Amino acid sequence: MEEVLKRRGRPLVGKKVPSADTIGYAYARMDPQGLRDVLKGICRKARRNKALRPRNPTQPMTVAIDGHEHFKSYWRCCPQCLTREIQVGQEKRIQFYHQSVVASLVDSEPLMALDAELLGPGEGERTAAMRLVKRLLRDYPFIEAFTMDALYLEAPILRAIVEAERGAIVVLKEERRDLYQDVCALLPTLPAKEEVLDKERIQVWDIPGFTSWPGMEGIPVRVVRTIRHRKVRHKVAGQWVETMEAQDWMWAVVGMPPSIPALTIHRLGHARWDEEEIFNEQDREFGLDHCFKHDPKAILNFILTLFLAQFLTELFFTRNLKSPLLEKMSLVGLARMLLEHPPGPSEASIWALAQGP
Repeated sequence: MEEVLKRRGRPLVGKKVPSADTIGYAYARMDPQGLRDVLKGICRKARRNKALRPRNPTQPMTVAIDGHEHFKSYWRCCPQCLTREIQVGQEKRIQFYHQSVVASLVDSEPLMALDAELLGPGEGERTAAMRLVKRLLRDYPFIEAFTMDALYLEAPILRAIVEAERGAIVVLKEERRDLYQDVCALLPTLPAKEEVLDKERIQVWDIPGFTSWPGMEGIPVRVVRTIRHRKVRHKVAGQWVETMEAQDWMWAVVGMPPSIPALTIHRLGHARWDEEEIFNEQDREFGLDHCFKHDPKAILNFILTLFLAQFLTELFFTRNLKSPLLEKMSLVGLARMLLEHPPGPSEASIWALAQGP
């Protein structure tokens, strides 16, 4: 980090360059709410400028909630580390790690991570997710729907979302649940509707009005099931072989307008995989899973800073750089150029050229 800050004797952050230790010291004492406010402000401005929107204008702005493990060690630890027992050879060892629950805008242009909540010792993902969802409902009024894995199919989280007049799409797959058993009992008596999405055949069941969910009294639950038939290529004995594969998914839907088509539910239910794309890019290009400073507050502040850096870079790249000189430049190439030769205040550069509206 010090090498980057002092690149070629030209500091990026003023005349007196702080050391990496000083930055870590400051991040361990910063209030993360300040970074959250910056993220919130930029996100709202991007929405007003129509720089942040759903890929399909008819779909709601949707946020995915999912857990992410950042780093682990058998040696380094802090009072807020999570622990687990791992079998290593012939012995069991205690492993220390940090994990967060992350909220990201999905099926949007561009994709964006909004916020994160670290798990504390002895906490599960659902406890941290509840804190995160409550903050999102307060800070981001333009969020219309949440898409989540089956782990978050819990009445307290979903009731909080519905009472805030938002919707939720959650994977339904636990066979012990009364709701799952009721759906499976009804499905053989209901014909499937044939749909086509992206040139692939899909069978759709759309069943509204379930009330057999403890803790969700008074809130009707809609269940959407889809079976997608698609061609899959496998290499067998050096030869490519095409087979038809059926992908069976079921979602519990609450708080969403009944007019939203089942295929939109299918699309948004799968859109939570966009968050994996965000994680991969953050880890590969921004160091999301690197422990810059082993302190809980510093870890959270670095995560929020990386979310902010990625979103600003993405916005700058997609909205401002329209010069023909940049037709073949990638986002990583832009970052390298800025590091190698940051423009001065009066220096002509490719991003200072006159651009059309």
